[in-house]
Amino acid sequence: MRLASPYNLGYCLYSRLAGYGGKIAFEVGKRFPKTGPMAITMQSDATSQTKELPNSASRHVVQFYKDDSVLTDACARFIGAALGAGDAGVVIATPERRERIASRLSAAGVDTAQARQQGRMAMLDAEETLEKFMADASPDAERFEKIIGNVIDQARAGTSNPQRAHVAAFGEMVAILWTEGKRSAAIELEKLWNELAKKHEFSLLCGYPMNGFAHGEDGEAFLEICAEHTGVIPTEAYTGLMGEEEQLRQIASLQQRAEALEAEITARKKAQTELEKSHAKLERMVEKRTALLRELWMRLIHAQDDERRRLSRDLHDNVGQSLAAAKISVAHLSQRVDSRTPEAFRQLDLTLDACLEETRTLSYLLHPPILDEVGLLSAVKWYAEGFANRSGIRVNLEAPMDGARLPLPLETALFRILQEALTNAHRHAKSESVDIRLDLNGANAVLDVRDYGEGIAPQLVGKPCANGEKKGMGLVGIHERVAEFGGKLQIERANPGTRLVASLPLPDVREGS
Repeated sequence: MRLASPYNLGYCLYSRLAGYGGKIAFEVGKRFPKTGPMAITMQSDATSQTKELPNSASRHVVQFYKDDSVLTDACARFIGAALGAGDAGVVIATPERRERIASRLSAAGVDTAQARQQGRMAMLDAEETLEKFMADASPDAERFEKIIGNVIDQARAGTSNPQRAHVAAFGEMVAILWTEGKRSAAIELEKLWNELAKKHEFSLLCGYPMNGFAHGEDGEAFLEICAEHTGVIPTEAYTGLMGEEEQLRQIASLQQRAEALEAEITARKKAQTELEKSHAKLERMVEKRTALLRELWMRLIHAQDDERRRLSRDLHDNVGQSLAAAKISVAHLSQRVDSRTPEAFRQLDLTLDACLEETRTLSYLLHPPILDEVGLLSAVKWYAEGFANRSGIRVNLEAPMDGARLPLPLETALFRILQEALTNAHRHAKSESVDIRLDLNGANAVLDVRDYGEGIAPQLVGKPCANGEKKGMGLVGIHERVAEFGGKLQIERANPGTRLVASLPLPDVREGS
């Protein structure tokens, strides 16, 4: 009799898995679970009613399914056939699956209560059983063999003839691991089942939902799972086909789909390769243009520094000297004119003094001579003091008392970063105080500026620009100055206020730089 229908699948499974030389016949009109109790008659080839001994080879079959009830029915028939033949059954499944299997067995006339009382039927919770032998997301071989092997032996011992009895087992633990994404653990557990079968003879049915292999990259794992089983049962879409010709047509159709899919995958891989090449080419172009823009930007920054230095010198040498000469001339004139107008000359003298002071201040702010002549530490201390006087913001400065000179470009970069950071604190933060820390003792020069104001806008945190929008040339300038020296820039909300940390590598030898 051909047993292609999924309703007969459990009987077919047990006949094949148990390895009997005879066959299992079923009374017509009593196919489980459609009508009445299940009637099982064991027949050998000589039509005797005695059962032949099972062979020594254990069987391990996997059932793939789409409809969950298909697996439940197959499992109930598989276990029911074993119990009906006087053998043992072991079910390790979820609570819902165990309940449905028990219900189907009862409907088929199998006395599960008596079988459990005899000890030849065991129903265990899959997740609880997993917890007993899993270690660090992998099954422990020794614990698995001890726990499951004991269950198999106890079930066989509950039969009337343990030496001749066979054990039919269903395990849902591998499917649970697979569904949870623990694929290597599931495959390892399949291997442990096979190792266990060498010491404890039994037949095992596993089940996997086919939607767990819905992606192209699942193909290799699918084949690996099939390789761990002695038999593979396709989904109900195939087993439900009644005729051999119909099954062959289905196989041919699947082969055609596989061929078409393989061609499509090849075409997609080719397109993906071309896309990756184009992407790499575009990336190289972007990197090249970015490097060019950075170079142009640094040229602009250096040109700006040079222009500031020139303007500073011109203000000091030309405008400053001219104002000083005008002051001297006013002093001489005041001695020759009518003594009744001294107040006018006094006011003019005060105005010239203010102009001279403002000119000196502008000159020093554009490029302080102290930076070139004495170095960064003196320039930072001078600028911090002047910033506090001009802005009314309290400045707390922590810097070395003295130190070796750094290369002038590096000192200039650090000084300009400090200038921009304090300017932002004054213009935007509305902070009453600013902390400045300059550390030159490590492998990097670290400038840490923190205000206690309103805080930087979230879109600017960590980046000078976001989404291609223009966010202010000051932060961009700081970023480029740091990048020029291969340093790191960190800008973050400090709650309250903003913290800017610029870290620039120091040269190996500072003396004589």
